[in-house]
Amino acid sequence: MKRREGLAAWMAGGLVAVTGVFAALPVTPAVSAVAPPGTPPVRTISYNVCGAYAEKCRSEMSLTAWTDGLRGHVSDWDADVVMLQEVCKGQYDGLRQALPGYTGVWTGTQTADGCGKWGDDKSFGQALLVRAPQSEVSGMSTELTPPGFTGEKRSVVCAKAPVDGRAVLACGTHLRRDDAAQNDTPALMARIEAWANGLPVVLAGDFNARPAYAHMDPVYAGRPGTLSLAEADGTDPQYFTAACKAAGATECRTGEPTLVDNETGTKYVSKFDFTFFSRQDFRDLRSETLETGFTKVKDHLMVRSAASFQTRTPVDGDLTGDGVPDLLAVQDDGSVRLYPGLGNGRFAPHRVIGTSGFAGADVSHRGDWTGDGREDVVARIGDELWVYPNTGLGSLGERIPMGERPKGWAHATVLAVGDVDADGQPDLVGRSVNGLYLHRGTVGTNPALPREVVVLGGPEWKPADLPEILAPGDVDRDGRADLWARAADGQLRQYLSRGAQVLPAPTALGSAPRDAHPLAGTVGDANGDRRADLLLTTAPQGDGTGNLTFLPGDATGTGFGPAATIGEGGWRWIHSVR
Repeated sequence: MKRREGLAAWMAGGLVAVTGVFAALPVTPAVSAVAPPGTPPVRTISYNVCGAYAEKCRSEMSLTAWTDGLRGHVSDWDADVVMLQEVCKGQYDGLRQALPGYTGVWTGTQTADGCGKWGDDKSFGQALLVRAPQSEVSGMSTELTPPGFTGEKRSVVCAKAPVDGRAVLACGTHLRRDDAAQNDTPALMARIEAWANGLPVVLAGDFNARPAYAHMDPVYAGRPGTLSLAEADGTDPQYFTAACKAAGATECRTGEPTLVDNETGTKYVSKFDFTFFSRQDFRDLRSETLETGFTKVKDHLMVRSAASFQTRTPVDGDLTGDGVPDLLAVQDDGSVRLYPGLGNGRFAPHRVIGTSGFAGADVSHRGDWTGDGREDVVARIGDELWVYPNTGLGSLGERIPMGERPKGWAHATVLAVGDVDADGQPDLVGRSVNGLYLHRGTVGTNPALPREVVVLGGPEWKPADLPEILAPGDVDRDGRADLWARAADGQLRQYLSRGAQVLPAPTALGSAPRDAHPLAGTVGDANGDRRADLLLTTAPQGDGTGNLTFLPGDATGTGFGPAATIGEGGWRWIHSVR
């Protein structure tokens, strides 16, 4: 629903009272442009400011008044991300100074004499501002127009940054208004997919195309299997087409007009400005338009959008998002294989999710380290400790050094085990010749381990005596992750967590001699019976290359049922199964 403000009501950059309601929220009159109660927390503004074209629409306000006015809109909406198109460098610089809590990303595709109104720098392009410290923002931009194109260059500008506590790729764009190359949208989607690499995506801007145009097909279609976008006002029925209404659709390629009719200059008839959110990451999508009165004639409306993050409850061991624990195996060539769990104690054929660089590494997965509701992968590689965010599809995102303790791990065995102390945060255990230690994790866009550690056990945990540590999850269902270990003589031991204190004496779970079973591992409950299960590899026999066997946890919690072969051949080349 549209809100309108008149230019005459702006006094020295002050805000004007308006009336209206926010689409899909309670119908109550609004006395200002402030976000109504109940507005979802992730909020964006997209606006084509027409900063350079004096004869068409450029604002007649002073830079100070214009900056103060836009700052007021950002404040009223409590915007996390602001995307500006057709903005001059002077406007961008002024706004950055007016919004000290925001980090900006700028891309100037050309110069325009009309930008001289705002300062000496006549650069003209796009800007993105995100409410986050500069140290946590990674900006990027690229041109989308093909080589040899002689018109105005078009581009996309993005930032990887924390938004409402989660890492997000936020992007603004301004595309061409012609039929060539589908209006640059194929190149746009390919670039965003590559940069996002599984991160939640917010995309907004002036697409210079109506929703039904073929130009928009690549955006609405997304990237199969990796990136699906939903339009912020695509479920607002008051703008549905007749065909969508007749079909009883709940989502429609439509939306509120944002652009003035070029001939009459008085009526908003076209929708060229859009906001999209990645469908798998967001819910409660909302959008509205707002007439700011900034331009001397009507041009683009401001688009204010909002959404909530999807809520997820991670399942221990699940990397693919289907609620079933999965298996990670490190091969001796340094690659990492993902075997998706089938829920019956077996696994689907593997796919390689790390091609190299993991030789000799400790690779494990228990716990959501980035706060997005997905279990992540932790790897000690040489002396360094890394978090590999889960993209939600079982592939690995761009790795993040473990905060506060990124180095100093060369002589430690590291295992992500889940939440040992029941504080709602994932934890690691690290083992050296001196003992076993609990490293209590901190979730966030920059996950971290504090310097302080908790001693869980002494020299009896040295590698020579307990070569393997396993993470079965919460075995006794008291809310704390427990541990298994296999001793040098093959004895399997269970250690029930006491939280952030020394582990009690173990109980025996049986025996699996290492000469017959080179590797032991667990993904927790692999067959859905709420009991942790055991995986063992078998030593090669004759011309064989070793198998993988599955041993279901028994009803007593003190042993395992008969072994079943679930992977034939090839397991002698595997370095670890977790």
